[in-house]
Amino acid sequence: MGPVVRMVRRALEIDLEEIRLLAEAATRAPSPDIRLKLLYHIGDEVHEAMFWNHHLAHVQYADRMPHRPPYDDPFAVKDEKQEQGKK
Repeated sequence: MGPVVRMVRRALEIDLEEIRLLAEAATRAPSPDIRLKLLYHIGDEVHEAMFWNHHLAHVQYADRMPHRPPYDDPFAVKDEKQEQGKK
């Protein structure tokens, strides 16, 4: 496991720990307003954790993933001169 994978995994672990702590704090919040703010903040942390999880998948399995898909880019603009040259 390379240093980049370790750093990304650590970032993910930190976000998951923040989610756990916020959830614990929300259960002990003295008022519904504070509880609601904490729960909203958990949503932000979940988005960050999803980012790191996605990034971890890329850095961890990049050597096994193909660099280009087996099909052409469907949104690529085709040059008319290239099309005429093929005919």
